[in-house]
Amino acid sequence: MASSIKIDNGFAIKLSSNQLFQKKIYYSNIMDEANEAKFSYSIVPITAKDKHTVAAFLRKFFFRDEPLNVAIQLLEETDSAAKLENYCISYLQYGMTFMAVSQTGDIMGVILNNIMHRDDEEEDEEDDETCNENLKFKDIVVLLDKIKREADVFAQYKNVNRILEIKIVTVNEAYRGQGVCKALIDKTKEYALEMGCQMIYVECTSHYSAKAVERLGFQCIYSLAYNDYVNEHGEMVFKTQSPHRGAKVFVLPL
Repeated sequence: MASSIKIDNGFAIKLSSNQLFQKKIYYSNIMDEANEAKFSYSIVPITAKDKHTVAAFLRKFFFRDEPLNVAIQLLEETDSAAKLENYCISYLQYGMTFMAVSQTGDIMGVILNNIMHRDDEEEDEEDDETCNENLKFKDIVVLLDKIKREADVFAQYKNVNRILEIKIVTVNEAYRGQGVCKALIDKTKEYALEMGCQMIYVECTSHYSAKAVERLGFQCIYSLAYNDYVNEHGEMVFKTQSPHRGAKVFVLPL
């Protein structure tokens, strides 16, 4: 039986009793200063029914903070913002995404994943071609395509054929620093093993996300400084704010 839960940032989600009480619970080591009680939360799959809720969460806690978005003021361009949202939400259809939900129903964080196969490396090029040349979102698509192409993970790891890629992981700012990101990645690792993946791959465009995965044992296999990424006129495309100085690719063999 589903119950409707109102959460304190204005989002509402529906979780079944099974989702709430039969999923693994993670406990943070940080105390809530108000009531001196530990936060507890469940890691549950994101479903198609959660699409609008997750989109609202991403707008609030990811889109506005992501260094590349900020550098080119992407959110000020309505069509680019819509493209970005559709790009993110498209990953919900594959059933590989998870969210951390508190006992009071607050979404604490989300992780969006995808599986890459050695034989379908060219899929991103189609996305690149279908993006309008004049949109700011195109600049990000082109950069991410360059990063993936130059990192060339399948060339670096000849015996790896199936990789789980973390597309986005973000945490509600009220719960950052409390192990939510680690719990989401741990759940993703479990899922990757169940799906027969041999590695986890993540592209970090933020200094903070790079530091987070590094602490979790991921290995950096590629980096690109933003001041080295220039247009045909020799101008920096992404003038990011400190401490975001470049993009890195990390992997975690399983």
